[in-house]
Amino acid sequence: MALGYHLVASVGGADMPVCITVLNSYSGWALVAEGFMLNNPMMTIVGSLIGCSGGILSYIMCKAMNRSLTNVLFGGYATPAVTANAGEKKEKGVHQEIKAEGVAEMLASAKNVIVVPGYGMAVAKAQYALSELTKTLKDNGVNVKFGIHPVAGRMPGQMNVLLAEAGVPYDQVFEMEEINEDFHSTDVALVIGANDITNSAAQEEPNCPIAGMPVLEVWKAKNCIFMKRTMAAGYADLDNPVFYKENTNMLLGDAKNTTEQLVHKLKEHFKRD
Repeated sequence: MALGYHLVASVGGADMPVCITVLNSYSGWALVAEGFMLNNPMMTIVGSLIGCSGGILSYIMCKAMNRSLTNVLFGGYATPAVTANAGEKKEKGVHQEIKAEGVAEMLASAKNVIVVPGYGMAVAKAQYALSELTKTLKDNGVNVKFGIHPVAGRMPGQMNVLLAEAGVPYDQVFEMEEINEDFHSTDVALVIGANDITNSAAQEEPNCPIAGMPVLEVWKAKNCIFMKRTMAAGYADLDNPVFYKENTNMLLGDAKNTTEQLVHKLKEHFKRD
């Protein structure tokens, strides 16, 4: 227990999901050792499967963050970066807020929409409302795609599972590498419950703790809408410069309730037309 505590105590922020998969892998190899000691082939086989799956998940997540496992466990996002203006306090920009009515009008008049779901969607259980939202848009001639970051949520594939559960067609769901080039020609990027995976600081600030991490380039869309409960930082505890860009609007509130409001407003809009 003491060894485990000391191993993970320095790990924090966006690295924690990787740490969880590493510990999951460790539990599998511990089960393998116990299987050998007890001469129990079943325990050895099951432990091997758990250990390998945990290791594979850790590799996928580290690769998605453009970092090594050693750097995650012993470097960590929690390590403050040294910047040229370390003594200066960086002022926050001013964000723009928008109501559900405004977002609904924006979506209804769009031709291409990309939805980026994150952990906030999972917590609010908004996937069913989001599925209805996208269906309403598709039925009225709007092209809708989903952009999935490899480490969105707490495990690789979490967003894919939730969207499939809500009935979102597989051909609407795209990985980050497939969809990043499409943001230039997108009218609205709708980010629901995601933060760190859309943080432009990863590309714009070389001394940022997440510098080099691949992100979904939502700020390149004509309009970017962030649906968040508050203006709080994400799991990595870093401010997101995209919040303060001219083409970004914040729709604050519970993701499920806000998405249901959008569905209602959209149906009203299309019914009038």
